[in-house]
Amino acid sequence: MKPKTETPTKFTLQEELLVLLKKLLPLHSVYLISSYNEKMQQNVYLSPQIVNSRKMVTYTLLIITHKPISKSLGDFMDDLYNKMQQRCRVYIILYTLTKVKKRLDYGDDFLFKVIFHTTCLYKIDDSLSKFSNYGLHFHPRVYKSIQETWRGRMARAEYLLTILNTIEPQEDSTSRLAIMHYALEQVCMALLFVFWQFKPHHYSLPYLLHLCSHFTQIPHTLFPKETYGLHRIHYMLCNAHHIMRFKVQNEFSYMDTNKAYKRCELFFNEAKNLGERQMELLKEVHSITNN
Repeated sequence: MKPKTETPTKFTLQEELLVLLKKLLPLHSVYLISSYNEKMQQNVYLSPQIVNSRKMVTYTLLIITHKPISKSLGDFMDDLYNKMQQRCRVYIILYTLTKVKKRLDYGDDFLFKVIFHTTCLYKIDDSLSKFSNYGLHFHPRVYKSIQETWRGRMARAEYLLTILNTIEPQEDSTSRLAIMHYALEQVCMALLFVFWQFKPHHYSLPYLLHLCSHFTQIPHTLFPKETYGLHRIHYMLCNAHHIMRFKVQNEFSYMDTNKAYKRCELFFNEAKNLGERQMELLKEVHSITNN
């Protein structure tokens, strides 16, 4: 597989975003993992009748910097969203140049594929080009490492979901939701390693679910936000661990937690089936034979 050549394609708000990134970061290079354009329109039928429209673009980027950033990745992404007047949401996978060089030299299939097989939006030099001929790694030991991570993460998620059945439902709904949150976190990290061989450094649940949506529709199917009720479930699962830290009184009912648990259980089962199918494909790729 030959490295992808750079293309002159321009993406929505690309230039404005790059100008801002250069201003905020000691930038080395930016690689486009995905982009999603969305147009939202409001039709007003009460006089005066008008149509309000708004365009929104979502980027997932690998960003390589010369030095670490001074704030948390979550805060930086929120700050970027606001500075772009909420027209552009950016999900960032961030590495320093020194770290990338070490990982490529050691052998990092995720970074190799992103850097040499996706569109480069910006780079200050060609210092990474010497790694372009390293290639991907196919070996039974690589498969074993993926398998151990997959099984370990999923076993941990299953345990967390199982112990929920031993907690009195009406005793502490927030605690139950927090446990569900951490179970979902484990499932997402398991899937990311199986499909991308990637270990995230930022663990916000919306961030992890977004990354998983690059190879499966399960996050969108089970945790949509189209209605108030569905948005509420999404909010509970993403924020329960924070709410538990700062609030004493339960904000959620047994019915709330029961609805959330059913979706978490479905997510776990669907993810397990998906991951097992991917593991079978990886077994063939890494030339694993059954004894």
